[in-house]
Amino acid sequence: MVKTLTYISFIVFFVTVICIAVVLTVLLLIPTTIQNDEIRLRNANGNIRCGATFYRLRNFLNNNIAKAYVKVMQEDRERQQKYLEDNKARLMSLVDQSFWEARPSASLKGKEQTDATTEIKVAEMAPIREWMYDKYPHSTSSFLRNGVRYRNGRLVVPVDGTYFLYSLIDFFEPCDLSTGKPNIEDLRKPIKHALFKYNINTAETEITSNIQPHQISRNKFYNSYSSYVSTIASLKAGDEISVKVSNITYLRHTNDNSFGLYLI
Repeated sequence: MVKTLTYISFIVFFVTVICIAVVLTVLLLIPTTIQNDEIRLRNANGNIRCGATFYRLRNFLNNNIAKAYVKVMQEDRERQQKYLEDNKARLMSLVDQSFWEARPSASLKGKEQTDATTEIKVAEMAPIREWMYDKYPHSTSSFLRNGVRYRNGRLVVPVDGTYFLYSLIDFFEPCDLSTGKPNIEDLRKPIKHALFKYNINTAETEITSNIQPHQISRNKFYNSYSSYVSTIASLKAGDEISVKVSNITYLRHTNDNSFGLYLI
């Protein structure tokens, strides 16, 4: 019995000694950098320096991240330059194509004028204030593209440049059924169709026009006239282009009328 107790006491003592030894070993193996809050790392010059862990790690990461960033940026520039040199011809053709496609342009279609518009019957030149355009951006029949705006029947130019302007108008003139002569007081006043330019800083000016004399109708019901005007003009950003006619009541069938411009 005594031997058994002695044996057990020896085992307990031996285990205790081993535990103490393990604890001491662990304590001895803990790095002094943690105890002292210091670490040894290379600085920007490549020399190993000892210092506070937080600051040494911050400086180390800053230096290495900066070097890696500069290297990546340099490699990226070299890669881009090589790609541009290898694909110069193809890229230039794409740039030219996108430049042409991005030029300001507009195409409007004729529309029946309202009563408020047709009240202007005796004016020297009456503006056509109502046009149609498709708000769908990829429309090919009537559209406003790349900055051109529509304002009260006018097309507003977005940038300075040389523009091609055009307009097509069909006139229908009622005539006297007995004589075939136009139902107007002064036959000497011709049918006129013109493009005008307006800017807030300058007075409205006529750009181009087409004039046609009145004729005696062969069918004695009406006369039909087709007028087309076009020109090339140097315009400033903000210039407003409009179409005017000598008698707006002649605009009976407006589906084929058109008005537009584009930068050349």
